[in-house]
Amino acid sequence: MLNLIKLEINKIFKPVLISLIITTLVTMGSLINVVYTYSVPHTFEFWNISLDYISLLFPVFVVCPICWVMYDERKNNFIKYTFPRVSKKEYLLSKWIVCILSSFVIIFIPMLLSGAASFLFSNYVVQPKSYEPSFYTNLFMPDFMVNHTFLYIFFHCIWDGILAMIIGTMGFVFSLYLDNILVILTAPFIYSILENFIMCTFGMPKKRFVASFYINTMTDTNTLNLLVGPTLAILFIFIFLMYFKISKKKIYDI
Repeated sequence: MLNLIKLEINKIFKPVLISLIITTLVTMGSLINVVYTYSVPHTFEFWNISLDYISLLFPVFVVCPICWVMYDERKNNFIKYTFPRVSKKEYLLSKWIVCILSSFVIIFIPMLLSGAASFLFSNYVVQPKSYEPSFYTNLFMPDFMVNHTFLYIFFHCIWDGILAMIIGTMGFVFSLYLDNILVILTAPFIYSILENFIMCTFGMPKKRFVASFYINTMTDTNTLNLLVGPTLAILFIFIFLMYFKISKKKIYDI
């Protein structure tokens, strides 16, 4: 299993590295844009507002450098010659493990770096007026955020990395069965856009998958907002798998 994982890492190392660099540039650029555009009372707000771009585009950054491999191996019949030599279960499991770990890294590292960089702009913080409410009153665990801001950002990034793993899994499942590389690489992004539109249409904007990127969609008494989007995405993946299992489609058919 370890040898298979190492092999898969070698296959996607360069694309993942490129995506990691691009994602880092996007997060840093977004942070700098927010610093010079918004007046905020705390450095955390610089970082929190800058998540708008990455929360929209992260399915592209996560899926494109990873999920083409499975499609390519199916298309070139490489996978047919692999199964007789190694366990099908181990082979697919190793690919999925590398997929979700890569997805996590692509989001976690750039977001953590931009979170750390936000502290460099403390001189741009504008103190609120005495009559204005504290900005953190609607945040989850506000006292922890104020007293341990970097740790708060760190755990926030871990959560967002987990969301990236869910989207990476969705892309991986698409690559197992779909025959069009363009559809495989864009389907998770399209899912995110459609889910975002549908949830807003039904008056549930705080329960969107995109909204799950922001910890402040959850309160101390309501964790549902943060979990609805990811739960629906996992349910969608499960239904997709069940459909192709019932239809008896083979992953090496293309």
